[in-house]
Amino acid sequence: MLRVIMTKINLSTVSPFHCSTGKTDYHIHSDFSADSRIKLAELLPHAINLGYKAIAITEHLDLLPQEVSIFGIPPLLKYQARLLQLRNQFPQIAIVFGIEVGDYQKVKDYANILLQSVKFDLVLGSVHFVDNHINVAIPLKEPLSKAQVTEYYEQNLLLVETCDINVLAHLGVYKRFYQTAPNETHVLHLIKKIFEVIVNKGIALELNYSAYRRVFHTLHPDPKYLELYKSLGGRLVTIGSDSHKLDQFDDYYHIAVAAIDKYGFKYLTLSP
Repeated sequence: MLRVIMTKINLSTVSPFHCSTGKTDYHIHSDFSADSRIKLAELLPHAINLGYKAIAITEHLDLLPQEVSIFGIPPLLKYQARLLQLRNQFPQIAIVFGIEVGDYQKVKDYANILLQSVKFDLVLGSVHFVDNHINVAIPLKEPLSKAQVTEYYEQNLLLVETCDINVLAHLGVYKRFYQTAPNETHVLHLIKKIFEVIVNKGIALELNYSAYRRVFHTLHPDPKYLELYKSLGGRLVTIGSDSHKLDQFDDYYHIAVAAIDKYGFKYLTLSP
């Protein structure tokens, strides 16, 4: 049974949030994101049939030069208008207007201008790059060095310390395609500090189960860190499928739910 807590998040005036129980997924990409093939008209009836009461569409907002030069910037107003249309079409499910800001801490000034011009219900923050050019969310040519792993967690710490986000997404994502778990004892102090900051700021920790589709079957963050999060006062989490294809939606949802039940976490919901 999921435990639910209502949080004080400033939502747009059109926010429809009213659900407090049922299945939720707060990390989904549709074809408004360049790397996703999900069509919202297909996703929503599928989610309703699976018993979901709320889903967050969280398109990529990746503003580093090497990303903008290839993918451009998503049409945010068109995206917003589409979700408003779908809210009227599918009133039986709450549709959260979300965004995932990649490497927010590196593009903060520009990102803030966009976020202030379009009022999102939910903002995810994530780290995708180290050394300014190595994308750790895709298959790596070789494992990260010790220094690169340190940089990865330092960037996550900078993200939660300096950016206005609701959810820290897929912490530890660089391990997604690893064969075995790396030794992270040298960054445990950083992971602890990240948890302390998000607990203090009321940022939810995402339980992202996308790695179960890859080689290294685990949640992000690793379950071994969830006990640490709890010991530091961490209670607030979200579940994120990080779906980019329709058949990925809900595929390992039960694993994240089991972790919530095990540790007694509270599941983030949004209220108007």
